[in-house]
Amino acid sequence: MEWRARQAWAPRVRSLPTRHAPSDSMALPCASRLGVIFFTVFLDLLGFGLVLPLLPQFARQHGASEAVIGLLGATYSAIQFVCAPLWGRLSDRIGRRPVLLASIAGSAISYLAFALAPTLAMLFVARALAGAMAANIGTAQAYIADITPPERRARGMGLIGAAFGLGFVFGPALALVVQGQRAVGLTAAALSCLDLLLAARWLPESLPPERRGKATSPREGRLLRMARALRSPKVGVGVRCLFVATLAWSGLEVTASLLVKERAAALLATDPALVLEVQRRTGLLFAIMGLTAALVQGGLAGRLARRYPEARLATAGLLAAAIAMASLPWVGSPVALAAAAIGLALGQGLYYPALSALISRAVPAHEQGGSLGLAQGFASLARAIGPALAGGLFAWARPLPFLAGALLLATAGIWLLRSGTPTSPSAG
Repeated sequence: MEWRARQAWAPRVRSLPTRHAPSDSMALPCASRLGVIFFTVFLDLLGFGLVLPLLPQFARQHGASEAVIGLLGATYSAIQFVCAPLWGRLSDRIGRRPVLLASIAGSAISYLAFALAPTLAMLFVARALAGAMAANIGTAQAYIADITPPERRARGMGLIGAAFGLGFVFGPALALVVQGQRAVGLTAAALSCLDLLLAARWLPESLPPERRGKATSPREGRLLRMARALRSPKVGVGVRCLFVATLAWSGLEVTASLLVKERAAALLATDPALVLEVQRRTGLLFAIMGLTAALVQGGLAGRLARRYPEARLATAGLLAAAIAMASLPWVGSPVALAAAAIGLALGQGLYYPALSALISRAVPAHEQGGSLGLAQGFASLARAIGPALAGGLFAWARPLPFLAGALLLATAGIWLLRSGTPTSPSAG
């Protein structure tokens, strides 16, 4: 009887610390941890989406030219390109939780610096700091890879894309209410502080101690790691496709706005009120795109991944987005424009989580952070150079950036088809 009493009491004693130890990877069930990481990324992207649409306006108030505004926009992605792989490899060594908390805290500081920036130079400093702290995405993807089995990884990666979509919908919507550089920066900083508090309380560690610090070639040079990743028969195709697709998508974000502005200017000669109507409809279309991408990545992509290989889903998404992007310069009616926008969002909602899952499944468990961080570094590089290339093509001929983007997306789809990346349908 005494032995049984000790056995009955022992499990309860061992289970007590898990209620108060957020660093324990088993403190929450998988579904709860996915929800926490989704909300963490969503709050981070909400602050980012709040600042991004108003950044050119604030830069102009400090006397910036269009070229300088473009450089300011590229600063974030360029610094992120340098730092994201470093954060990812650090998360492989010390764990995901401390890296995520540090990046969220750094984002809050960068938004505070943005709010108080008195000069254009300080705006550049604030955006560079924000880019340096943008470790959330690659590390969050590694977190999901830690807690999901390979056959359900595409569904988990889709949550990151859903948080992206919703952040870019509600962030700009919040920008319509919050006015002024200081108010915008302080609001974004407050969102990051809220994110930090919630993550510190509810986000447990996902990487067990025995899997930390095992990443290979810790002193290998950055360029050598990038070249090795591109040459890798398993990781290379996913990284190349992600880079090319992001290059096309980042160019679209700029040229779509230029196209709308040009159409609005043409209408200005007949009825100035139509300009506001065009802008309103364009904002609504981008909101529809964000919501469509969030719904696809948050639900549909995961269900399809149970029946079809990730490579097939990514190929279908890339080709669908290519067709929709090629049609953009030629559509005239609001209904046709909405159909093209939904096609773009549907394609992006399929290929983004599928490519992330492919990259994740191609590397060992102890290299998830470094590999996914490296992939996000390539994506950041694409976001840094894509807008400038697309803007130059738009100045040369209006349809060119859309056709070039469609060609890039189709090329990525063909790469996947020819790569022979197998993988069987997920048994979800």
